[in-house]
Amino acid sequence: MLDALLEAFSGPGAAFMYAITAILAFALAVGLERGWFFWLKWRVDTAGVLSSVRAGDLDGAASAAAAHPVGALITAGKDAKAEAAWDAMSAQAALAEAKVRNRVSYLATIGNIATMLGLLGTVYGLILAFGGLGDASAAERTARLSEGIATAMATTAWGLLVGIPALGAHAVVESKANQLLAFCEAVASEVAAARRA
Repeated sequence: MLDALLEAFSGPGAAFMYAITAILAFALAVGLERGWFFWLKWRVDTAGVLSSVRAGDLDGAASAAAAHPVGALITAGKDAKAEAAWDAMSAQAALAEAKVRNRVSYLATIGNIATMLGLLGTVYGLILAFGGLGDASAAERTARLSEGIATAMATTAWGLLVGIPALGAHAVVESKANQLLAFCEAVASEVAAARRA
């Protein structure tokens, strides 16, 4: 199968193969960028931050979560007046959500586009296969049919090989984004409660 895919990059369906490959490169860039933020840069001791907030140590919690989006929420809550803390954190929460969800939806879009480009390559390959059958000799018909079907199958396979992992990556990244936002919401509630106390 690998040989057939590699050959398709120089056959009649090459435009579709390269387009899908460009989409693959974009998906890898988005996945690596979001993964770096979610699992490396924004790594924080969630239990430690929550216990610091519950103990009333908002400065300690803010410094422990400085690089994480929740750090900005804690800072907004602790710097505002007690009665305005929730409003200040609500305004900051919209920015935090935008930061967390940035480019996450691209992975689902990439998965769909890669699959659709593969199907478009399938249609092109079938048109190529059946388009010249009527006015060709038996040997030419066999060659055209073989080339067209090979193009159709290779572009379909490549589109699915890119699209399915992109959709899987979207599910994983979306789940992590939801976890981060739930943590931000929990911390904001605890900060608001600490400021009221």
